[in-house]
Amino acid sequence: MVLSEIKAVSGDMKIFVDCSMDDGRDVYKAMALGADAVSVGRGILPGLIKEGKDGVIKKVSRINEELRELMGYTGVKNVSEFDPAVLWYHGRHFTDNN
Repeated sequence: MVLSEIKAVSGDMKIFVDCSMDDGRDVYKAMALGADAVSVGRGILPGLIKEGKDGVIKKVSRINEELRELMGYTGVKNVSEFDPAVLWYHGRHFTDNN
């Protein structure tokens, strides 16, 4: 929730969000709040342990598919178009709460 505030004071520093990215919705939210990049982190471990490389490929592919789907629903054509205004929080646009 504070990522947009961090982005506002980070200057030219790139913001990478790591861990707790379990699906495309998590990635979408992080990107909308100002992340320049997202790393899945530990989210790949269950698939890695169970299926090895194929499990990791499945997980990352699913996350990418979910992210593309959400971007399509909200008209976000590429990563440079993310904006906190696409998010809703307690029934209002996220930007209305700041």
